[in-house]
Amino acid sequence: MRALLSSIQAAGLVLLPATASAESFTPDPERWRPVAYSDLRLPRGEAESYASIWRDRLDESNSKPPPAPLPGRPLTDPSLSYAVGNRGASEWHFTINFQTKLAALTVLDAPNVCTDEYPSPAVGVKIKVCPMRLAMFEADRYALVIDGAACFLEKQPQAPIEDSSATRTEVSYDVGARSFKIRYTVSHVEIPQCGQTVPLHPTN
Repeated sequence: MRALLSSIQAAGLVLLPATASAESFTPDPERWRPVAYSDLRLPRGEAESYASIWRDRLDESNSKPPPAPLPGRPLTDPSLSYAVGNRGASEWHFTINFQTKLAALTVLDAPNVCTDEYPSPAVGVKIKVCPMRLAMFEADRYALVIDGAACFLEKQPQAPIEDSSATRTEVSYDVGARSFKIRYTVSHVEIPQCGQTVPLHPTN
């Protein structure tokens, strides 16, 4: 864990997410809330914070060549042909502010880093298993980083238009258990194999 933290910090300055403030805290943390997304292809502003958290895995993804298009067909995602930036990279995150500390749960979706897929009830949504990190920020620096894996719902270009509640990722913070809870819904169908609990301070 210490080696991972050192390698991330050495890769560049990790900016404290703009949601952190020593004067505020997250109200009603046990309420289910939708996650927020950042485009990491050419990150700007707060997205730079999350790109810094994932610098090593983004470098790993960028170091591998983009997939070759099928004969007679262009790349389905033009961002995969980028010569600069982070090809096809995005993330979702959920933060809890504890006044003096900020906990940021983030999941990365990028080529070559996600390991599996679950069957999806909708043809326009892929359910991928991707890297997850829980970062603790204190005094503008990392206090702790935890590595793991979680689901990422990736909407496809051909996905039909649906209401905003149909496909979503939500997180809540269980105060008593001191853990994040994650749940996923695709086209109004819950994906139980993706649901998980992430302790703020794991025992191992």
